[in-house]
Amino acid sequence: MAWFKVDDGFHSSRKVLRIPKRVRFAAIGLWSIAGSWSADQLTDGHIPNYMIAEWGAPPAAPQALVDSGLWERTQDGFAFYNWHEYQPSKQDVDAERAASRERMRDLRAKRKNRKPLEQAEVGDVFGRTVPNGSESVRNPDPTRPDPTPNKEEADASSAPRKRAARISEDFHVTPEMKLWASQKAPNADLGTETEKFINYWVAKSGKDATKLDWTATWRNWILNAKSSQGRQDHSSRGIAKGMAMLQAYDAQQTQQFQLET
Repeated sequence: MAWFKVDDGFHSSRKVLRIPKRVRFAAIGLWSIAGSWSADQLTDGHIPNYMIAEWGAPPAAPQALVDSGLWERTQDGFAFYNWHEYQPSKQDVDAERAASRERMRDLRAKRKNRKPLEQAEVGDVFGRTVPNGSESVRNPDPTRPDPTPNKEEADASSAPRKRAARISEDFHVTPEMKLWASQKAPNADLGTETEKFINYWVAKSGKDATKLDWTATWRNWILNAKSSQGRQDHSSRGIAKGMAMLQAYDAQQTQQFQLET
């Protein structure tokens, strides 16, 4: 996008103060709207009569701009006085847009063969900004970022998001996963639990069957298996202890009966 620039001293300039007060705001309003339109349409400051009629400007407004030296008459309308002294030309804007498209093409090509971040140069990741003859076509102030980047650059600069997927057919336990299991779940039967894990998720259907990180999902499965094994061991020990107590009680009762008889 191009910008229509207004100097911060415009409000008190001699040309503005030269406009009669009765039409000053109408004239400056017309001047502002016309400047925005010309920057958008890249007419290099030319304002045709039909646009002034479309905006509903009072007849005295364009004449006041001409009388004050802000505008001059043309064959079919009006033109900003010294437009190219303060505003970027159509040629400058077209050149900047072509350079921007070229940067985006280069950026996309480089991202197809992206280098590791520690090896990448700054230019491989970020597009370079090349100044043009108008000092700044896209920004009124070159020291400030453009608040409205064009959609092409925004789309190109956004990193693709990782999508959830079903479990891979070649899912297997890597050495790193085995090392993790030896530290977090040393008693887990990795072979059996991994086979159960794969069978479960292959048979699973619906959106819950897709995951962003299958390795992390496997870790959770192993931890749950470890917890279940711990509960089973605890239950088995409780049953064995109960049976021992019952047997001891039966033996005591038998011995007492024998003494009594």
